[in-house]
Amino acid sequence: MVAPVLAAVLLLGVGAHTAFADGPDDEPAIDVSGTKVGTPEDLAGVGVGGGSLAVLDKDGVLDADATAKMFADAQAKEPFAYNLAAYVNQNRIAINFVWVLVCGYIVMFMQAGFAMVETGFCRAKSAMQVMMTNFMIYGVGMLAYWAVGFAIQFGGVGLTGPTNLGAGLLALNKEAGITIGDTKWGLFGYKGFFLGPNVLDVGVAVLFLFQMVFMDTAATILTGAVAERWRWVSFLIWGVVIGGFIYPVFGNWAWGGGWLFQLKDSAIGRPYVDFAGSGVVHSVGGWTAFAAAMVLGPRLGKYNKDGSSNAMPGHNINMAAIGTFILAFGWFGFNPGSTLGASGSGNLRIGEVAVVTMLAGAAGSVTAMAFAKMTLGKYDPGYMINGILAGLVAITAPSGYVSPALAVLIGGIAGVLTCWAMGFIDRVLKIDDPVGAIAVHGVSGVFGILCVGLFADGTAPDYLVVGYPIKGLFFGDGAQFVAQLVGAVTVIVWSFGTSFILFSILKAMGIFRSSPEDEMAGLDIPEMGTHAYPPQEIPGYGSAMTGEFVPAR
Repeated sequence: MVAPVLAAVLLLGVGAHTAFADGPDDEPAIDVSGTKVGTPEDLAGVGVGGGSLAVLDKDGVLDADATAKMFADAQAKEPFAYNLAAYVNQNRIAINFVWVLVCGYIVMFMQAGFAMVETGFCRAKSAMQVMMTNFMIYGVGMLAYWAVGFAIQFGGVGLTGPTNLGAGLLALNKEAGITIGDTKWGLFGYKGFFLGPNVLDVGVAVLFLFQMVFMDTAATILTGAVAERWRWVSFLIWGVVIGGFIYPVFGNWAWGGGWLFQLKDSAIGRPYVDFAGSGVVHSVGGWTAFAAAMVLGPRLGKYNKDGSSNAMPGHNINMAAIGTFILAFGWFGFNPGSTLGASGSGNLRIGEVAVVTMLAGAAGSVTAMAFAKMTLGKYDPGYMINGILAGLVAITAPSGYVSPALAVLIGGIAGVLTCWAMGFIDRVLKIDDPVGAIAVHGVSGVFGILCVGLFADGTAPDYLVVGYPIKGLFFGDGAQFVAQLVGAVTVIVWSFGTSFILFSILKAMGIFRSSPEDEMAGLDIPEMGTHAYPPQEIPGYGSAMTGEFVPAR
């Protein structure tokens, strides 16, 4: 008798509550220390990948009272099995906490990679300003996300069902939306502002840290696209808006239980799926960068009167290459960490996610190198750097759902696609993007979204997103591609539209672009009051102050 009861407790799963509304009047108990996490009553922490052994009502929604009675009966009949299950589950969820926290720390280090890539690709005369935008977006964006962004993104996530991070997330149970027919479509959460005491459970804290560094990644993508010509005050405003509004709203729609997730309840019958953020993170960053660069205009001297483009090489491509390695390392936290767990049913997928991530990046670098040789006649370092990043961006959404061979295909296509897009954006659209952020994150991000709908093979454990394996068009499910297409269009329209409005307002206020005099001299002294490098001439390469070419003597 012990074994069946123990199995029942360990395999418990709950039905997802897809009707978005306010949660119960009685607030869930908050467990800041984590000492109670993992008990059998912690429904969200038990058997996430298992069957539904909880008591559900006629609508498939958890009947909390009946389920609690089931547990009470089990405890009375088999106290040993009950207590053993509590011990096992507490340790399992504790492992998940540690895994997600460590992955969050790794993703945080990606900020150093972005700083080095963007600074290396810009000219020396503005290197300090570029470096410090990457440095301070961490502080500005984080505070905005802590104050309002997290609540908007995840304030209603507790209504969507179980997670790997314990029942504390059930306290996040307030979601605003619009009702169409019998369904209330979620638009944004509204609980958890300032991480107040009514939500600050250990599981909520873990989720906040992990998602905060994701937001920071999205926010910093734009800074490279507008490098060398925007004012610091506009950067500060941008940090607040992206951390507190633009990123969290789309993040809610995709990951917080909002309307893109609810597409499974529509005629499409499938949810929008984005395993680790090709859309939520990279596309948001890339398409906001596109809007910013369009409104801001090119650097002085970038384009001639006939429309031809002048090359403005970065001052330290070696720095950019080292930064790329840091970013590639960070992706091992980014993608595998998005399992939100390292124990329990199906969670050992983390190894496969790590492998496909690595392979896609490698394929992107190789195809970009080949594309550079065929089109430029040289093995261009910038193409190779952006090629590996393109492969990593593209695999981010499908990394939980594709095989290693398909990952190589996805990364290889992304490498070529991004290099082509960089030239198209520069020479045809006349958009000046010093680092290639629009192509790498915007174009490859959308490609990654669509790859889920094309290449997902249905072999991933069902816990990864919605209770059933994800299959793409080439594996027999065209509806998933439709859902991905809706998500791709939405992220472009939302990210580009909101940021275009913001930057147009900043431009009209006269606080977006630096003065021509400051831009020509470099923004380090006017904005930062110091240079990145001491004044000196670099024979054959130019002045460290101006970045202009100086012939070798």
